[in-house]
Formats: sequence, structure tokens, C-alpha cells
Amino acid sequence: MGIFDKIFGGKEKESAAATIEKPPCPHGVMVPRWDSIDDIGHDDKVSYFNCESCGEKFSPDEAKALRETAVDRLIGGNN
Repeated sequence: MGIFDKIFGGKEKESAAATIEKPPCPHGVMVPRWDSIDDIGHDDKVSYFNCESCGEKFSPDEAKALRETAVDRLIGGNN
């Protein structure tokens, strides 16, 4: 432990920062993605949805379920 760590408590700051948890992503903006250029624009041919916030990918069925509960998750705060 260096002298500055002893004086300013540098190790304590590091351990406190490590315990902060990131809140779960609400997946509020999901963008459709297609495998084929010919399929673009056809809702029934979406390959997956990409969350703009966290980058997680969802199947069309998963995205539909998330859209159906969006109001509860985004406004109500209940997960």
C-alpha cells in the first residue's frame, strides 16, 4: 500500500466502486434485423431484434413479449 493510498484511502474507493451494480436494461428500444436484404421491411421475416441500449439480441417472440410488458417495465418500474 502506497503512502497516497494510506492518506487518501484509495483502496477503499476501489472496493466501494466495485459494489455498485448497474440496473437492469429496460430494453425500451429494440431494432429489427434481417438476415437477407430482400427481407428488409417484412415484419414476418425479422431474424432478431437488437436492444439499442445494451446490445442484447432477442428472437421475434421474445421481443413481442417485451413489447407487451413495456409499459409496466418502463413506467411502473416493476420487473
